Amino acid sequence: MLDWENSQYAFQIAAAILAAISNSLLIYLITHFSPKDIGDYKHLMLFISMFEVVYAMLDLVVQPIFYSFGATFTLIVNTTNSNIDKRFWEIMAVIYCGFFGSSMAIFSLHYIYRYWVITGNSRNLSYFKGRRIFWWLIIPFSIGLIWALVGYFPCYPRKSSSDYLRYGVQEKLGLEIEKIVYFAPYFYEKNDAGQDVIYWPSFVGILLDSMSINLSMFVVVFYGVKCWNKMRSILTTTSSHLENIQNQLFYALVAQTIIPIFLMHLPALTMFMFSFLELDAGHLSGLVSFSIALFPALDPIPTILIISSYRDAIKKFVNKKCLKFRKTKIGKLLVKRKTKVESSHSAMG
Repeated sequence: MLDWENSQYAFQIAAAILAAISNSLLIYLITHFSPKDIGDYKHLMLFISMFEVVYAMLDLVVQPIFYSFGATFTLIVNTTNSNIDKRFWEIMAVIYCGFFGSSMAIFSLHYIYRYWVITGNSRNLSYFKGRRIFWWLIIPFSIGLIWALVGYFPCYPRKSSSDYLRYGVQEKLGLEIEKIVYFAPYFYEKNDAGQDVIYWPSFVGILLDSMSINLSMFVVVFYGVKCWNKMRSILTTTSSHLENIQNQLFYALVAQTIIPIFLMHLPALTMFMFSFLELDAGHLSGLVSFSIALFPALDPIPTILIISSYRDAIKKFVNKKCLKFRKTKIGKLLVKRKTKVESSHSAMG
């Protein structure tokens, strides 16, 4: 398991560095090269980029290990070699759960805003101006708080869950249950007769988590479809420039939304279903740690590539650097050598 854990940590470091670079680049592009017609939407774009940087750093600090043990899907923080009090790691793990839960809710706000822009609902758009936008951010914060509370209370370690996990954690991960921090929605408990009965707090907690994610997904799909329909009917009557910008923003948003769905929520939902059905996913569940770490690194890329003003800014920067490099001694030498090679090929032809 040590090799797997080392590989995961190396991957998380690489993903966090890539996330910091890609999101910092996007933040710079948003602040300096956004189209004038983008309006207050750039504040939402900036927020999600900053959110993803913090999320990537949090993933690197917590180094969560996700693993499926039959009737439970577990978030583990290996504190074996840590000199910091376990309470600190419990708090960090709970904050991590909150960030995970709030991610899709942030995207739902984007879809609502985009729909109001396309339909020209200036009255509703005014609620996103200035400090009013912070009221909207209460929504993802509240959903994140639900995930954090569910992680800390119904999924907090208890004797029955520790007894259930003890052998598996030692056998499959090489860790001692007393030397780790874990949160696990263990759905069963032994009654006085020694029979397995449903542990309702875990069941209700995971139900609340699922409902919050499903609600965010519903808003995304509902307003996403409405945006698509309105774009087809309304934007054809507007200027081609405005239509092009709105199309780019919408497609970038769709691409950004697909990434966390497939890298975060579907893998986690699958593992929760495995747990409830008492199916052991084994080492396959460990891939969730990798996919979640990849989310903040990849998520900014569609926006950078799809929005033309950002793409053009990068092209100009690269061309400028290439032109400057060609004027150096090494650049001139490479250009001269390339010219000779091309000439020789032409002569041979």
